[in-house]
Amino acid sequence: MKRSEWKWAANLLTAGNLFFGFWAILQVIQGNYLMACWLILFASICDGLDGKLARFTRCSSEIGIELDSLVDVVSFGVAPSVLLYSISFHKFGFPGVILASIPLFFGVMRLARFNLTATTTEKKTYDGLPIPMMANTLVTFILFNFALWDGFHLEVMLLPLVISLALLMLSHVHYDTMPRFTIRDTRKNMLKLIFIFAGIILVAIKPSVLFFPLMLIYVLKGLVNSIFGLNAEEELEEIYEDEPVI
Repeated sequence: MKRSEWKWAANLLTAGNLFFGFWAILQVIQGNYLMACWLILFASICDGLDGKLARFTRCSSEIGIELDSLVDVVSFGVAPSVLLYSISFHKFGFPGVILASIPLFFGVMRLARFNLTATTTEKKTYDGLPIPMMANTLVTFILFNFALWDGFHLEVMLLPLVISLALLMLSHVHYDTMPRFTIRDTRKNMLKLIFIFAGIILVAIKPSVLFFPLMLIYVLKGLVNSIFGLNAEEELEEIYEDEPVI
């Protein structure tokens, strides 16, 4: 079967992203907060795979980029905001509505900025924290609390976390993308791949407890690299690779 004949699979993953995001909202309405968290994580898995598959099948397109962003608004903007309001921020009344909307509004602005510079070619870094990673960090924080203390023990940390992640989305802090699994890229990104596979193993052992620390490491790593200029060499290499040889 030719690669192009598999393009339906990428569209199916995008639809899966939207479905899990919508289902997560329904679970929040029914009070099943932990289930909603897992559904948002499932949506992020679909989101991470659909772009890879679209490029593999050579069916990437501008409409696909726009569709992916629209779906992300639901799964990683609306769903987390509804979850935050229902599980915590509703206690503050109308100000709680404003606080809960922070991930949604900042996420939409992050996606709008991304779409202005998006291309069908794969990027090496993200400019600002991607909205799925923001949503994943929030929901794994909730899962982490309930796994260790059977309740929202660190609820006081929720608002600072929300504001920090929102600001990082609109920042110019560079975050790593998923490395490509080619011989050339595997050699160059060996440490990244080892970290990814080690993380997968750890999450498989005790996902509710270990997922949040790994997400926190990802968020802080991008911040530290940007502060100390550790991404400068990668940026320069990317410019040279993208520019035509004269």
